[in-house]
Amino acid sequence: MLNKYFNFHEFNVNDDLFANDSVELLKQSGIDFKKNNENGIDARRFGELLISSGIVLNDSVYWVTFHSGYDFGYLLKVLTCQNLPDTQSGFFSLINMYFPTIFDIKHLMKFRNSLHGGLNKLAELLEVERIGVCHQAGSDSLLTACTFRKLKDNFFSGSLEKYAGVLYGLCRSLGG
Repeated sequence: MLNKYFNFHEFNVNDDLFANDSVELLKQSGIDFKKNNENGIDARRFGELLISSGIVLNDSVYWVTFHSGYDFGYLLKVLTCQNLPDTQSGFFSLINMYFPTIFDIKHLMKFRNSLHGGLNKLAELLEVERIGVCHQAGSDSLLTACTFRKLKDNFFSGSLEKYAGVLYGLCRSLGG
């Protein structure tokens, strides 16, 4: 399992459009946007390193997520250095190419009636302990990975491949 936490310097709360409640939530969780502008990494360089690392464009790497279609959209922008495609089929074609094996926990929850709520609620139901601060990428990523493992072990026997390739709320299947 790989869990990394990066801050990019491109987003500027003084110049860019944003959802006020989202930025306030992140500030309350300890995100320092001024510090990110000064010390954050360059998103384009990050995209280059991500591609050369071999973790994208690789069907042996499993991307585990919780309702993160927008996050993958942002990653596509970083990886391609282009605007997102104008069509849904173009978007999913790129998603399937760069991230061939995605498991979205929110999608998996649909197959178990006893499971509901957001990531924190699900982790609580599965008795998965959070390490770190909520709404910070490192802590959220680790909680997502540990919750996925517990969900897989407790509720899904055998292969999960038939559940792969779906981003909850965006499309039935990335491959089709």
